[in-house]
Amino acid sequence: MNVDLKQTFARIKPVCDVVMMCPSADSIAQFTGRVGELKREAVQELQQYLLFPFITHIKSTEIEKKYELQWRIIDAIQVVLEKVTVISFEMCIKIETGLLSLVFDNSKPGMIADVPEELKHSVMKCLTVLMLHIDDRVRKKMLRTQVPLIAQAVFVSVHLAKLERLRALRLAAIDSVTAHTACHRQLTDAYHIKDIPLEALVVDMLASILPGVLAALQDVATCSDNPGHAVQVAAIDAIHRILCLTMNDKYLLKHSTITAEDFAKMVIDKRKPNKEVSSKEKNPKEISKRSAEWFAMAGEKLVLISKSLSELVTDDHPKVRRELGVYCARLLTECHQTMQPSVSIALDLLLALSGDSHPEVSEYCSSAVRAHCGRHVADSLRDNFTSTVAGLPRVLNNVDSARKLTALNMLHGYIEVMMDSAQPQTLTAALSTEHSLQSFVSALLEAAALHTDLVLLARHTRDGPTTAPTSSPWLKLRHLDGAAVARLWSIARLLGGAECASLLLDRLSPHSAESAALANILASAPNAPAELAQRVLSAYTDESVWYLPLEVGSEEAPTTEETLDPSVYDPHAWTKDSVPGLYEGATETRYTGISYAAPRSPRRAAGTCATLGEAQRNMALTCILTEGVGLMARRLVADFQPYLLKTLCLILERVGSTYEMLHLAGVKAISDIAAACGHDSVPDLIRCNADYFTHQISVRLKKAWNTESALQILSVVMQYSDASILDCLYGIVEDVLVQSLDKYHENNLQAYLQVFLTFITCIRKWFPTEDETKTAEKNKSEKDQEIDVLKDLMEYLAHTEEMDKLMNNEEAETTQTAEEMYKEDQKMREEGILDYDDKVTEETPPLPRHIVVTRTILKRCLNFLTSKNKQVAILALQVLNEGFPILVQYPDELLPLAHVCWAPLAARCAADDAVVLRRALELLVTMAALAKDFLRQRAATDVLPHVYVFLHKSAHESHLKDAGAAYRSSAAFRLQASALNALRTLASDLALEGERLEDAMACVDDYLSSKQPRPLQELAVKFFKAMLEYDYGATWYHLRALADNECVLHPPDSKAVDLVPVIGTPYTPTNKDFERNLALVFAGQHRHG
Repeated sequence: MNVDLKQTFARIKPVCDVVMMCPSADSIAQFTGRVGELKREAVQELQQYLLFPFITHIKSTEIEKKYELQWRIIDAIQVVLEKVTVISFEMCIKIETGLLSLVFDNSKPGMIADVPEELKHSVMKCLTVLMLHIDDRVRKKMLRTQVPLIAQAVFVSVHLAKLERLRALRLAAIDSVTAHTACHRQLTDAYHIKDIPLEALVVDMLASILPGVLAALQDVATCSDNPGHAVQVAAIDAIHRILCLTMNDKYLLKHSTITAEDFAKMVIDKRKPNKEVSSKEKNPKEISKRSAEWFAMAGEKLVLISKSLSELVTDDHPKVRRELGVYCARLLTECHQTMQPSVSIALDLLLALSGDSHPEVSEYCSSAVRAHCGRHVADSLRDNFTSTVAGLPRVLNNVDSARKLTALNMLHGYIEVMMDSAQPQTLTAALSTEHSLQSFVSALLEAAALHTDLVLLARHTRDGPTTAPTSSPWLKLRHLDGAAVARLWSIARLLGGAECASLLLDRLSPHSAESAALANILASAPNAPAELAQRVLSAYTDESVWYLPLEVGSEEAPTTEETLDPSVYDPHAWTKDSVPGLYEGATETRYTGISYAAPRSPRRAAGTCATLGEAQRNMALTCILTEGVGLMARRLVADFQPYLLKTLCLILERVGSTYEMLHLAGVKAISDIAAACGHDSVPDLIRCNADYFTHQISVRLKKAWNTESALQILSVVMQYSDASILDCLYGIVEDVLVQSLDKYHENNLQAYLQVFLTFITCIRKWFPTEDETKTAEKNKSEKDQEIDVLKDLMEYLAHTEEMDKLMNNEEAETTQTAEEMYKEDQKMREEGILDYDDKVTEETPPLPRHIVVTRTILKRCLNFLTSKNKQVAILALQVLNEGFPILVQYPDELLPLAHVCWAPLAARCAADDAVVLRRALELLVTMAALAKDFLRQRAATDVLPHVYVFLHKSAHESHLKDAGAAYRSSAAFRLQASALNALRTLASDLALEGERLEDAMACVDDYLSSKQPRPLQELAVKFFKAMLEYDYGATWYHLRALADNECVLHPPDSKAVDLVPVIGTPYTPTNKDFERNLALVFAGQHRHG
């Protein structure tokens, strides 16, 4: 013993003696501290001496039940073992048996002793450190002679990992399993044991305990109550380390040649008498380990492990999924022959994980699939692909979204792998039979099954161009959502580049929404042949496919008057009809299944759907077809130009549809076409191809059945264009003007008016009138000025005195008689005639063409103001309301039209229909703002009295109608709001004064009550605020009468005039219902007095 070792021994001996004699927490802590200070060489030499006290104590009964002391002793053993390599077989066995005795109890469930988790955790860590730090000779001797002891340690470890809940304990137990089986990461290099003799011993040992170990680890990995992902990852890692070490293909002995013994054995087996099947089966115990029969039997039994682990393919954590991918990859590469029953499962899992959302998982699994498929033939791929396709509909019809995504990922992986460089491709060979092709297409159609609802048939009203949608809201799949939908479309795109893409497209009919959706993605794939897109365009634009009925309709049931008179001859009655004259006593009796008493079922109108479901399916298909044209355009790019003449009007027609979904599909398609043709925007596309649609519109307008589509196209063109396209539109609009007078086209009158409204709106957008900013600023400045009644009164008196003085002066200066004054006027008139200087009056410049067309449209719409069709009348009122402001700078055109419009407008204002009356009031406000004095008298006598009566009457109906009342949603309520809003501007535009202004204010009084709906109160407050700006005195006096109080308003001091107090003010009403709103009316106003 050298000097250093003696000194070390001298330092550690007292501590070891204390631990041996009286173990305690302090003494053990002192021991571990001293050991930590020692050099590794010294501890290696003194390991048996250092460990002897602790080995003695763990086998002693004196510290039994002293769990805290036990786990401190075990931790001390671990500290020593971490710094040494155990070279003593006997000491190793003592430590192993001593530690196992602390946690093993065969009388307990699971044979695990009922001790604290801390103690179990310490035991598992110490056992792991022991097995990691024993010498190879000791390890080999243990594997040869102590297999039962190792099996017991493995058994205890896997059951602790399976039954315990402490996360650290379960991880330590799994580490103990891999350490005892010599496949721990510290004992292997890239999962392999480099020492071949040691590997053979380990495999022999594992062959005895393989099923139990893997079954327990499988339970740990698939447990639904695992505390975190680390336990699952460790369990899967241990499974594939043990499995691939034991079942490695290199241990399966193969005969390179057939020998005479093989023939003899075969002959002997044939000559044996036939027995029952059960008798032919060998007892598993009789099969020699690691033989071909043993590997076949083990492979059959271990397939359950792969099936159980396949559930983890949908686990939430990517590390679990990646470790599952490692398991599958190792099984395919290292156990392909011995684990034949599990190969297809492992390949399925790898293909499913190759489409994982986590890049690390997908990249690893994809490379593993490529490596496997590069080594093995494609027959197994075809078989697995066929099985996956056959099982896909069953998977899609459950509620597990993760399972659906996995199935689609698996299908995507198989297709990607089978689209190889072989000629023909493996995928083509797999789909070469009629049955396989039909099964594959049926599975895809089942995955793409659409969910249709009433939202598809919703209509909308457009205010302007719509932004192209980024998604396809009409494509709602019944079985899939989220990532699964994206995976299905990626499968379709992948198939577009397949060798059999044309064959698949033949099976996708454009008459089915699901087929059309798949065809869109398949033919528009970046690597799809251009011929596919051309075929799709030709199929879609066929008239029988493109135009589908979208409305549910039925005709009136036939009446009995339309058939024969039953009193004469009734072939459809449940009655006896005697026909005399045959021969005496003979009676002819006829029976049928139809009676006149039975109700007649309605017949379906032509061009309509029989059921609502059929209309929804047709709408979904129509949207998909429309979207498909845009997708094909993006695929063909410059090659799409020949199809533009045929498709442009079809898509513009879709954009003009009143169905919301169809309109959005059209907008998306036209945007795709514009981008494909190299245009910056849709208006640029329309402007450059104006000759395409103008010809089509002109042709369609001449056909009664195509008129509506032509008008839809025209409306869209007007919305998306600018003034540069007017020359093309003038002729079309003039044709529409002619058609609108034709009785034959009366059914399309609403469409004509819609075109007029769109055209007028575009004219206002393209030719805006002068902004009245200055007037608005002037009104604002007048509003901001403080109203001073006394100052106004003084100015009025001064003006009156000045006028009287001027009148008196004129009377004093005038001395001529009436006859002289007449002669003087006559002479001046004659001189004015002679003074004519031959000046020629300048001719009025011609009107701009858009003004002429607007005037013509307005004249035409005047004819429809009194139409019995409410929708026609409303559209006509809207056109006039939008069109009159265009003529504001042309009073010679505006005023005659206003004059002609007045009579039918007044008739509409006297009508009872609330919707029409609301539109009529809007037109009246516009005309009053433009014509002003021209309409003052007529409006005050013909229209305003009807408005006053309506507001007085409806004030009782809206009384106490709170926010939850149904009245708030009625047309009458909206008409009240429109009338109150209109009166605010009509009073000033028509310059109402005196009794007329008083009548206007009187009809609004009731709406200042707090018992009226809040929106109406706000409009009433705004009305009186506007009246205070318009005529402060009259409004102040009116509200004073409404307040009806006796408050005294004292005048300011003034020496110029003698002012008296005023009894009654508008600020404090006696009726408290008006108090709040009157305060709001005068809010911001200066109160005098």
